[in-house]
Amino acid sequence: MEENKYISFTERKTPLYPSYRPMYKVAQILLILHYNGYAGKASLLKLHLFSWAMKSYENMNSLKEFVTTNYEQKLHFFGIESTLNRALNLAYAEKLIDFENGSYKLLEKGKLFAGQLIQDETLFVNEKQVLQLVGKKIPERIINNLVNHWNNA
Repeated sequence: MEENKYISFTERKTPLYPSYRPMYKVAQILLILHYNGYAGKASLLKLHLFSWAMKSYENMNSLKEFVTTNYEQKLHFFGIESTLNRALNLAYAEKLIDFENGSYKLLEKGKLFAGQLIQDETLFVNEKQVLQLVGKKIPERIINNLVNHWNNA
């Protein structure tokens, strides 16, 4: 006779840093598309740039200085995050964003969600200030120039 074997699991609370939570990243994506995307659209590289900036106060200041010095202040290499890609997939599945012609686009449901985030004065306070200050002052060509410069360095 075969003996039954059992597997047991012990549930443990494992805190997950907020920036790695998918809905946290989705909220950031919606804010970036709202404040910094032309007509609510942005490339994957632009989303990665702003997502990198939102990771720390230092990164936000670097991005702010890059814009306020008319792109003369050096901007360090910004990272590519797998968590952003997962959040983009979730936002797409939830019909908050769409992907067309190489850009992510804010959909009506995403605009409503972004509007709620903007109205809430307790969420993303510093991030919203910086995103609003930077606005649409970083066109795709500037981001492409940065990437080309780093690739050729």
